[in-house]
Amino acid sequence: MNSEPSLTMSNDSETPMPAAKIRTLEDGCVRIQVGDGPGAFVGTVSSMHLVEPKINQLQQYWVKAQAAHANQPHH
Repeated sequence: MNSEPSLTMSNDSETPMPAAKIRTLEDGCVRIQVGDGPGAFVGTVSSMHLVEPKINQLQQYWVKAQAAHANQPHH
């Protein structure tokens, strides 16, 4: 049995998928953030049933951004 935490990665050089941060706003909407800092992807939905699809969408954006960053030449 493997005791390692499960991370969404295809090889050791990739950054693990950050956990989605979810916060209910004052107006009842839900703010979702994937990643931190200037590379974070943020979305807001109006209902709890939309949270999971938005998380999936933001995670896809994050993966594409990581792939694009990995393909840039390093100086």
